[in-house]
Amino acid sequence: MIITTDADCRMGPDWLKTIIQFYEAGNYKMISSPVAYFQEKSFFERAQSLEFLYLIGLGASTIGNKQPSTCNGANLAYEKEAFYEVGGFKGIDDLASGDDELLLHKIAARFDNNVGFLKNRDAIVYTHAKPTLKEFIQQRKRWASKSTRYKNKSIIVLGVCIWLFNLSVLMNLGIGLFIGFYFKLAVFQILAKIIVEFLFLYDVTGFARRRKLLLLLPVLNILHMIYIVYIGIAGNSGKYNWKGRMVK
Repeated sequence: MIITTDADCRMGPDWLKTIIQFYEAGNYKMISSPVAYFQEKSFFERAQSLEFLYLIGLGASTIGNKQPSTCNGANLAYEKEAFYEVGGFKGIDDLASGDDELLLHKIAARFDNNVGFLKNRDAIVYTHAKPTLKEFIQQRKRWASKSTRYKNKSIIVLGVCIWLFNLSVLMNLGIGLFIGFYFKLAVFQILAKIIVEFLFLYDVTGFARRRKLLLLLPVLNILHMIYIVYIGIAGNSGKYNWKGRMVK
């Protein structure tokens, strides 16, 4: 079993034991485990915590529904034999980012979605949010850049639908300045988005013991839509700054 994390992460004393017990009980080929931000120092960092928990929840739910979409290399485990059977990182080793998710897709495709998500607080790995907007945007551009290499069409369709929905809300708000119907439509879309995300994040934030973050949801909603539309374009431009160098 290969278990990965990052140098800037922290975990509890039972982290490894919890993962191994889950593996032995379920005999998974790959196990994705939760990652969360902690020790936030600002409103901006707390906002990132909520958005990041959304991503972790999305990864957990798609794995649970046998349609794995995302995981995080900061808390990932996989069988050594399965890794070699799918050719390891061959075919994705030219990427500066995304090897974790693309390996997830390779293993899921080869082993009939024999992938598990470990929902256990003892398995949580903690890391820090980005302190500045510039660092945050560069990180998210890097994460989004791998989407062009997805082979699972359902994941691509899901991503495009989310992006189009957020774009439609912003367009309706703009048109609504001149035509009242579109403004009402945008308000309806925003309320629907807040309700759906609240219901989805209620359990996720509860698991992470961060339910107070839900108070940020209405405040952040329009900003989040602008961010989604922007990252969807900028993330596929093929250029981002990572560790002091420009990656193309």
